[in-house]
Amino acid sequence: MTFADQSIGEFLDDVASGQVTPSGGAVAAVGGAMGAALCEMVCIHTLGTDMSEREAGELREIGDALTDHRERLLDLADEDAAAVDAVGAAFETGDDSQIQAAAKRSSEVPLEAAEVCLDVLEQARTVTAKGTPVAVPDAAVGALLALAALQASVSTVRANLDMIDDESVVAELSQRADELEATGEAALEDAVANAER
Repeated sequence: MTFADQSIGEFLDDVASGQVTPSGGAVAAVGGAMGAALCEMVCIHTLGTDMSEREAGELREIGDALTDHRERLLDLADEDAAAVDAVGAAFETGDDSQIQAAAKRSSEVPLEAAEVCLDVLEQARTVTAKGTPVAVPDAAVGALLALAALQASVSTVRANLDMIDDESVVAELSQRADELEATGEAALEDAVANAER
């Protein structure tokens, strides 16, 4: 069963248990999906208001992109749990090549989650600028959740880098994590400023 097929209560019960997964990376991805859903909702509510066809077309495209981001983040939650389980299995074998491959994967998955969350934040800039005023605060909450999920994903990446021996891979992943965090924070500032107008 995927996390998307579980109720929220079941997912949280699994998180708050003695199991190894779902852990931080999966929870961050689900949080990002919630942020995307809120921004998507604002697009839907705004499309019912008086606007030009060009503006409506732009919001439809953004809404469709947010749907894709929401679904991808839920998939990444499952991929993160699988990656964490694979790290445990690799350490049990003691095979260094398996450990390194699993460690790299356990960093790549949350990095992709951070990238998708950044895309949500970029869309939130437009949604908060053009959304119907009564719903824009929900898009601001979505942007806040997306940034928190991005930062949590980046934190997971950084925590996993200690397992990777290849310094060039560590440097590349670390640099990308830093860039994502800085760009995400700037996007959030714009989204919140739009919402406060």
